[in-house]
This record gives sequence, structure tokens and C-alpha cells, in this order.
Amino acid sequence: MMTVTGACGVGDDDGGPKGDPLPPVDNSEVCTASFQLTGTFTPGSTPRPTDPDTGAPLTGCWPVGTWTFHAAMSGNKCATQPTTLPTYSFVVARAPADPGDPTSTDTIQTLMNTTSMGSLQYHLAMSANGQGCEGSFELGSADGKDYWNLKPTLPKDVGATVITGAGDYVEYTGNGWPWH
Repeated sequence: MMTVTGACGVGDDDGGPKGDPLPPVDNSEVCTASFQLTGTFTPGSTPRPTDPDTGAPLTGCWPVGTWTFHAAMSGNKCATQPTTLPTYSFVVARAPADPGDPTSTDTIQTLMNTTSMGSLQYHLAMSANGQGCEGSFELGSADGKDYWNLKPTLPKDVGATVITGAGDYVEYTGNGWPWH
């Protein structure tokens, strides 16, 4: 016969915690805020690809065009409300992958920021998600202490022109910009 015993020390003899508590996580955040995004999408001149069997435009993410949106504060845990720009805008285009081959239909996606940002640094990306197309427009102050992460979303419907989405803001004690 085998006997198994186990003990777990969760406190000392007087019932208090045993050992030192875990230190709080400190990632140098001072405060956070959140935003709701609304705006419009103007389709670009490069048409959506078509289904070779039906000739109909393919559905799904086709972000080619101009994305223009605004950010409205939806939550604020900062002593001073974070600044937002009056308008955010970028253009998604498709360029031939091989301009020297007129028979090639391959293209490369290009992204161009058209937002007047002063000294802010930025990182811009685009991806497909279950809802359609999602932009990732990250902005940071020159010193990296202020960081905005905006996620405008365009539905996958072929004629969609309304942008929605969300964003957040973090103020750091030091340089928190992730794209050093």
C-alpha cells in the first residue's frame, strides 16, 4: 500500500502570508485612455480582384483607398485628457509587383500616411480580420512618452464606406515607443 501526502504552505503559524509578496508589475505606465473611431473610406482606383468563375468582385478585405477618421474619447484615467488630432488619414494602394512584366497581375500593398502630425513618429500597418480590414495606426511623441494605438476597421462588404473602431492611449514615464 502506498500513501501519498502533500502539504501546501499558504501562511505562517499565525495565519498570515508566508514569504514576501510578489512585487507589482511596473511597465512604467502613468495612465491610459480609450477612444472610439468613426470615419469614412473612399475606394481607390485599383479595383477589387474578381472571382474567375463568376466574374463578381471578391468579398473580404480590400483596403485600397483613403481612410479618414476621428477619435472621440470614451474613457480617461489620465489627470490631463490626452490630445487627439482633428483628423487621421492614410492611403492604401496597390502597385505592380513587377512593373517590367505587363502580363503579371501580382501587386504589392503600399501605405502612405497623410495625417498632419508635427513631430509625432508613427507606424502604419493593415491586415484582414473576421470583420473585414483593420488598420493599425500607432503614433508616438518624439520622446516616446505618449503612445496612441488606433485600430480603424472597415467591414468586408464590397460597398462599405463607414469606418468604425477603437483605440487607446498610454502615457509612460520613459520611452515606451515599441518601434525603436
